Amino acid sequence: MNFLDSLEDNGWQVVYKHLIPSRSKEVYSIDDLELSEFNKRYLNSSFPNGLYKHQKEALKRFINGQNVCITSGTASGKSLVFYVGAIEKISADPDAKVIAIYPLKALGKEQEERWIQALRAAGLTYAVGRIDGQVDTNRRLPILDNSQIVIFTPDIIHAWLLSNLSQKSVIKFLKKVSLIIVDEVHIYTGVFGSNSAFLFRRLQHILKLLNNSPSYICASATIANPENHLKNLFGIDFSVIGEDYNTSPKNECEVYFINPPRTHDFLKEISVFLNNLSSEDKTRFIAFVDSRKQTEHIASILNRISEEELENEEEELEEDADYEEYLLGRDYLERLDVLPFRSGYEEHDRNLIQNRLSKGKLKGVISTSALELGIDIPHLNTGILIGIPNSLTSFYQRIGRIGRTDKGIVFIINSGDVYDEEIFKKPQSLFSRPLLDSCLYLNNKRIQYIHALCLARHGGEHDQICQLLNKNNEIEFFSEIEWPDGFIELCKMERLGEIPTELQNMKYEAGDDPNHVYPLRDVERQFSVELRQGPNHRSLGNISYGQVMREAYPGAVYYYATQPFRVYQVLLNSRIIKVRKERRYTTKPQYLPTLIFPNLTKDNVFRALKFGDLSVIECNLQIRESIIGFKERRGPNEKMLSYPTDPLEPSFRFDLPRFTRNYFTTGVIFTHPFFNTEGTNCEALAALIYEVLLLLIPFERRDISFAVDKHRISRGVIQEGSKFIAIYDQTYGSLRLSSCLTDENNLRKIISKLKELISEKIEFNVELNSNTLNAIESLNECILSEPKVLSFDDQILIEENQEKVRIIMPDSKGLNINRANEEFTVRNIFYHPRDGLCYKGVHISDGDKVEIIVPHRAVIEIPGESKIGFYDLNTGTIENLP
Repeated sequence: MNFLDSLEDNGWQVVYKHLIPSRSKEVYSIDDLELSEFNKRYLNSSFPNGLYKHQKEALKRFINGQNVCITSGTASGKSLVFYVGAIEKISADPDAKVIAIYPLKALGKEQEERWIQALRAAGLTYAVGRIDGQVDTNRRLPILDNSQIVIFTPDIIHAWLLSNLSQKSVIKFLKKVSLIIVDEVHIYTGVFGSNSAFLFRRLQHILKLLNNSPSYICASATIANPENHLKNLFGIDFSVIGEDYNTSPKNECEVYFINPPRTHDFLKEISVFLNNLSSEDKTRFIAFVDSRKQTEHIASILNRISEEELENEEEELEEDADYEEYLLGRDYLERLDVLPFRSGYEEHDRNLIQNRLSKGKLKGVISTSALELGIDIPHLNTGILIGIPNSLTSFYQRIGRIGRTDKGIVFIINSGDVYDEEIFKKPQSLFSRPLLDSCLYLNNKRIQYIHALCLARHGGEHDQICQLLNKNNEIEFFSEIEWPDGFIELCKMERLGEIPTELQNMKYEAGDDPNHVYPLRDVERQFSVELRQGPNHRSLGNISYGQVMREAYPGAVYYYATQPFRVYQVLLNSRIIKVRKERRYTTKPQYLPTLIFPNLTKDNVFRALKFGDLSVIECNLQIRESIIGFKERRGPNEKMLSYPTDPLEPSFRFDLPRFTRNYFTTGVIFTHPFFNTEGTNCEALAALIYEVLLLLIPFERRDISFAVDKHRISRGVIQEGSKFIAIYDQTYGSLRLSSCLTDENNLRKIISKLKELISEKIEFNVELNSNTLNAIESLNECILSEPKVLSFDDQILIEENQEKVRIIMPDSKGLNINRANEEFTVRNIFYHPRDGLCYKGVHISDGDKVEIIVPHRAVIEIPGESKIGFYDLNTGTIENLP
């Protein structure tokens, strides 16, 4: 019995089969291209029959002096254009240098050997170097000196290259750069893309100061509006060669849409499915999930022996002297047949997994989007998509991993969420859905300030180049580069020391080294996970604050490369998480409802509309997420552990009632009288609006979230105590993705689609009672009316002057931005002759008895929660808000 037949016997249902047909190759002569003799030698020896049409067209435009980007599909030979372009540059000028940027270290490492092969085939003996975070710092400058082509990650350009502009080797190298190559530009989106957009402009700024303007060649998966994306990412124009030019060959691929049995836990059913698949002799598979935690858990379930056998094995080992070595060793990565792959692994572990995968020594791999990129994995013949990715670009990248050398097969598994259920109604529609525009939000002030610090602070990148060139760097900051709105002004404010209050903690954290403190892939400092067990110390990678709240909160069992570790301490200020080895338990955090604090003051509201009784307001928000404990599963048993923990709890200790994250973002809040009606399930309604939003505008789930809360103060038409639904950005500082909800056309489409799904009786994982259905009908009636613009100008504000300062009143709370936005209860306010106006009070983590003094400017208000007054500097008196 083959695997497909066994599916139905095990309760799986094949809903639809789609055939992606094969395509024959078409090649074209290079005789009419004006290429160097070195390139002719390379192409005639390696590609004697000619080039694909998209390759030839890209080279033709590059030779004519255009910056080019190829956006053809996976495995279509885009890298050839890189090699030929570089050979043209260095054959014309033997001193020329080429920067080749790959978004992942693994991808750059793989490409290094291919660069060498291309140069040798051209008859060139120039050196190819690679610099990433794992290359020893003592080797980096010699690589710049001795290599014509240097492979970088954008992270190392940010953290090392541009922070070493005082080095002669770096300047000499940058002066000679004649070509910059950037691969996989479609991945430059969200926080990483927005940060990289400023990085590329910083690099251009420096090159411009050095009188250098190199050419560009880029490659991308198929994306919507690539010209706009490239313009936003680099600030320069590109000529795009799209999929319509692609004449590369493609193998046939069968795509099966399948429903799970749904008789057991979803992850258990997935694990059984993959276990059966891995027993097939010739099968080599890759399974994609969108959750780091699911990646680890599925791989762990697949590879572990039964709990009873595991316990017996460990009981025997506990009596052995090698028990610690067993617990802390890495040999499991060399003996397991199925391994996880995600971001955040240490170099040694990542390389080991990738090498086994590339050599066909693994039966399978469970991966997040980390393996979507162009890493060559020739042995894969089967793909599994556990849920359909919201991004169509991601979908095509994932199925493009399969069948590179032979016919492929892909299984798409219905996860049961609204998006999957809608697609599974008409599976064929997935292949005709429009591509989504990339998301680069270049007006995020936190992102802008990271790069203003790197570039324009005194002694920063700009000053280092000006000093080298003997230019006056004390004059007003200048740049010939096209920057996003507000960036130049922020650079000037940094040089004058006039930094907005909300950014001052970033300057404090950055010190003199913002390039290292702030990574490109986040807007906050990351946490380092460290294994500390007896004499054993080992790094287990880095994670973001958001990932800490999901995976590595106090007491959590954190999985790393299938191995479980107990989090026994989280140090917020130093951003360190300490773990020790644990048995294969699993934990699930228990959250308090997320608290939303809308800031409805005039300068914090971006757009406010009223559709009948429905108010729709985009504004700045403060978000408070709190964990009060977790559920822990040990085999068939589950128990609840609440904070603060029992002093007798042996596995960890946490003395606070909750583990909290406060952050700032933007979002859209919906207020309607029906939300206050008894029986209306606002949480269910919020979840449905969120799901339909992702269905119609496929953002990544990690970028957008939702919550329900109550207004704490009255503002204009908003009444204190009324409920609201919030859809908000999860990125600190916001990318303003949720702003699309203030577009009346988008709102009407979302509510209309929601009504359609309900009428078609799509199964939702929420309760829809009659009151909630009536609320949906009322929302629909409201959004059909013409919207009116709301104003928040008529608010009572405290008029500050030289004598009176706006303050948080005693016995009220604010957030200390100098201490990871921790809650701070004000006990007193006083004026210090050296430090100015100060608060005396307590942080939640210090308990009620540890009072400290904090500068007034470091504690910010919580809208609607902080009680506001003002302090008279002349009399020292405190007055309430009138």
